[in-house]
Amino acid sequence: MIEIFSTFTIKDWLIIVTTIILTLCILEIRRLKKTIVQEVQKRLLPQLVLEFNSDVSSDDAGFYLKNESFFIAREIQFEDVEFTLDDLGYKVSSILKFESIESLKPQEKVKLKFKVFDRDKSFLPEVTERIIPHLIDPSFKIRVSYSNIENLKSGVVFAKKKEKFYRET
Repeated sequence: MIEIFSTFTIKDWLIIVTTIILTLCILEIRRLKKTIVQEVQKRLLPQLVLEFNSDVSSDDAGFYLKNESFFIAREIQFEDVEFTLDDLGYKVSSILKFESIESLKPQEKVKLKFKVFDRDKSFLPEVTERIIPHLIDPSFKIRVSYSNIENLKSGVVFAKKKEKFYRET
């Protein structure tokens, strides 16, 4: 192996080093392009964040949506969320339906209103009032669609793991 490297001339070594540097530069340019695209998108579309407060000892327990951009988010719609609770060995499947939000100003945070339904689409008012502590463990996804003031539509998916929501790309 060493014999092969010893036969390389200075010209060969310069070509190898230049090729490595060029490859690293191309990879860095790709990474920077992705960052630029994300930053441009942040400047054109509202950036929504979903939070979950499971502290039932206060009135603040629930889901919160925050607009972390400089633009107004309009026509915020939530897809129905199916989830399964495993309480005491019994699996109970239910559906969360969130109310739409007309608009959300920049840096504004609102508590989301929701209702719980069973598989037969029957409203469960008692469950809706007491569901928050039971939503800590199950993982589920919430799909949100919205538009900006120029009616440019967008969407985001939030995945919940334990008490935190993560934005999926």
